[in-house]
Amino acid sequence: MKVAITDACIFIDLLESEACTAFFQLPLDIVTTRQVWGELESEQKAVLQQWIKTKDLSIIEVQGTLEILRTNYKLSVRLSIADLSVWSVCQKEGGVLLTSDGTLRKMARENNIDTHGLLWVFDQIVKNKLLTVIEATEKLQSVFNQNEYYKADVKLFDAYEEMITKWQN
Repeated sequence: MKVAITDACIFIDLLESEACTAFFQLPLDIVTTRQVWGELESEQKAVLQQWIKTKDLSIIEVQGTLEILRTNYKLSVRLSIADLSVWSVCQKEGGVLLTSDGTLRKMARENNIDTHGLLWVFDQIVKNKLLTVIEATEKLQSVFNQNEYYKADVKLFDAYEEMITKWQN
């Protein structure tokens, strides 16, 4: 099974859209880092605990000084320690990086790390028939309505509209 290393943005968006149940049913081994876990609020952690208990979500420790990565790989200073932790796991272990953070996605792609965002996650959910097109569209729309960044990103919004159109055909 393919390993998916997930950042906080993806969890937050899935929690807001109430799509976590479908996400954790995907044929992926879903992993995050202790640093990412530390970025989540206690209410978010409380909801995600059910998937830790069922072993559908694993939290791993990333050892070593993550700041060294920034220098060695010329990574952006805008990446947080949590961002560096998921980047590090993907760089060392492989797997797909799931993030909605534009800077992290750019840095990962520049270093040949397989990277996808929220739209890909929802597309996988629909392809695996874990939500209907109508359910997925409604849930994704709720995220876009709540997130000012998504509303302002023309390229992302265009990709979102293209995906919805593809689902309906």
